[in-house]
Amino acid sequence: MKRVATVLAGAAALLALTGSPSALAAQPATEPTGPVCGSPGAPGHLSLRACVRVSGNQVHLSGLATPTSPATWQAQQIGFTLSGTGIGAPNVSNLSTTVLVTASETSVGTLTATVPCGTHVTAAFSVSQPGWAPSTSTVSTTVAC
Repeated sequence: MKRVATVLAGAAALLALTGSPSALAAQPATEPTGPVCGSPGAPGHLSLRACVRVSGNQVHLSGLATPTSPATWQAQQIGFTLSGTGIGAPNVSNLSTTVLVTASETSVGTLTATVPCGTHVTAAFSVSQPGWAPSTSTVSTTVAC
């Protein structure tokens, strides 16, 4: 069964700070879910979305980048940072990469980690392009197992 939920970036950041489990999306114990993607980051050249997919105690983090003006977009190499943290577990990981972004949605990076059941995982996906305004999308979920 596939579920997609949208989490406001501000709410996700607040949840990451407070650790409040009341607003977290529960994940089924036996089926892969997701991806669960956050709201787009700040407006700019690209619309960014951080995503998390959970399968058992495995988490897969990724980012999606889509030009805001695809008709005029010129394919170019863009720098991104994808990171994951887990409350109740050590940092999931960090990835800095440069990816060719075309006029359509581009998947950026994948981080995979095994975390303890009950871990609250937050993914952050941001553009790190010189001269561009910062833009970050975050998403959080709990690994229910």
